[in-house]
Amino acid sequence: MWVGMLQNVLRVIPLTFVFCWNSVVAEEPQRENIQVTVVAGSIGGSFYVMNAAMFDIFAKNIEGLTYSIVPGGSISNPIAINQGDAQCGFSFTNDLGSAVQGQEPYSSPLTDIRAVANVGFEARLHVFVDEDLGVSSMEELKMVRPELRVDTGPRGTGSELAAKRALDLHGYSYSDIRNEGGRVIHSQFREMVDRMKDGHLNALMYNDLMGAPLFSDLVSSRDVKLLSLSRDVIDRLHSEFGYTPGVIPGGTYRGQLEDVNTVKRQTIFFCHKDMPEVVIHQMAKLIFLNKEDLQSAIRAFNIRAEQVAQNSPIPMHPGAERFYREVGIIK
Repeated sequence: MWVGMLQNVLRVIPLTFVFCWNSVVAEEPQRENIQVTVVAGSIGGSFYVMNAAMFDIFAKNIEGLTYSIVPGGSISNPIAINQGDAQCGFSFTNDLGSAVQGQEPYSSPLTDIRAVANVGFEARLHVFVDEDLGVSSMEELKMVRPELRVDTGPRGTGSELAAKRALDLHGYSYSDIRNEGGRVIHSQFREMVDRMKDGHLNALMYNDLMGAPLFSDLVSSRDVKLLSLSRDVIDRLHSEFGYTPGVIPGGTYRGQLEDVNTVKRQTIFFCHKDMPEVVIHQMAKLIFLNKEDLQSAIRAFNIRAEQVAQNSPIPMHPGAERFYREVGIIK
C-alpha cells in the first residue's frame, strides 16, 4: 500500500489543487480561498509523501484551500516559512530548536513559526557503504580513509547537516574526503539510491524512516553494509545538537545481523504564525481524526494523543492549541 501511495503522490505533486467543501468540518464558518505553499523534503523521501497525504485530506475537507507542494528540507523549511515564502511544512525537533534560538546553522532566531502537530515520525541516520570498502564502523572509516564517493543529500536539509556533523565528529570531514581523492555529492533521496545501485557511489548517508522502501531497494540490489556511529559521537550529537540516541535493530535490512547505533529525531508539522486560526484548528483536527488512515497509508506516521501536542521546541499555534484543549489533550 505504501508503494502505491507513493506512486499516486508522485503522479500529482507539485501541481496545485483546488477542492470543495466537505461536511467533516462544516461547523467552521465559510471564508475566502486561501493559497498555501507547503515545503516538504527531498523528492521520494518521507516528508514529501507525508505532506501530500495530509494535504489531500485537508483539501477535501477545508473550504477553498488551494495548495502546492515544493521540495525543501528540515533546515531550510523554517527559514522559508518564517519569512513568508511558504506557510506550512515539516521539520525535525532539533532543527526547530536551533531555529527558534538562532543557533547554527541559523544566523538569528526565527520567531514567526508555530507548531501544529507532532506526527510521530522518527527519522534515523543511515550510513550505507559498499562492502568492497572493507570497513565495518565509522571509526574504521576514519582510520582506513578510503576514496569515498558519498552522497549526503541535498544541501539545506536536516539529513545533510546530520551527515556532515557525524563525519566531522568522526574525524573524516568533507574536506578530508576530498583530500583523499573522494567526492561529496548532494542529491535527492531517490537519485542517490539509484547512483549507489549502479556503482557511481560507494557510500550514502541519509536520515529517514527505518525500513524505508528506498533503503530496502538498495540493500536488495547491492552488497552494502550499514555502519554504526561511535558512542562518543552519538553522545556529542545529543549534547551539542539535540539529536536522540537511536538503534536500527538487527534484521531491519537484508544482511544486517546486528543492531546499528545511530541518532534519530521526531518530526513537527508547523506553520507561519499568521495562518488563520480557523484553518489551523481544522488542520489539527483532521490530522487527529484521520490518524489511523494516515498511518495505514504511510507508516512513517505515528500520531498518538499523548504525543501529538508534545515535544515541540516552538510555540503552539492558537488554532491547534484550541483543538487540543477541546478534546482534552491539553488541559
